Amino acid sequence: MKRTSREWKQKRAEFVKGKICAWCGSSGSLCVHTPRVSSPAEIRSGIYHLAYTRFKEVYRQKYQRFEYILTGKHRHKSHPVWHKASTIHKTEPDHTDLEEQRIEKLIENKGEGNFKQLYHEWLEKNGIEELIEEEIKKAEEECASLEHAIVLCRKKYKASRYETCFDCLPEEKKKDILARKKELPEGYRGDF
Repeated sequence: MKRTSREWKQKRAEFVKGKICAWCGSSGSLCVHTPRVSSPAEIRSGIYHLAYTRFKEVYRQKYQRFEYILTGKHRHKSHPVWHKASTIHKTEPDHTDLEEQRIEKLIENKGEGNFKQLYHEWLEKNGIEELIEEEIKKAEEECASLEHAIVLCRKKYKASRYETCFDCLPEEKKKDILARKKELPEGYRGDF
């Protein structure tokens, strides 16, 4: 159910009826806030980020071969920062769990030039688009159920991406936001 639909507006009005802001106790200018529900854009971005990270590892294992070269540096429990093996320590170092530093050198890339194509094929094969749509649907259902929703007033409400509510911002920041808001077309002036 879209937040602009008549059905949602009626449901929201019924939900806030007779309630007060959970944060400040105000009864005016109330809104419904579902703190645990991500927006479709956040869900899409999060899943694509995880998928891309996973595919890079798959690509690396399937299409690339590396050689590992010692750098001549190591680290150990008593001195956890990488340093030259020839470094003289002020105290006797603990050589248990000694770890030698290696760098990777790519020596073969069988999928070179096809990364993007292979990535899109992998996304399709693994049903990532379907997963995204499924997760968006779950989020929309949770939002529509109002199961975890709370009532907040617009005066103290802040979206999770902001550090503070509008009223608690420094005056200069408020002026800047209001100036930017005035520059937006009428339909795009939502809440800041």
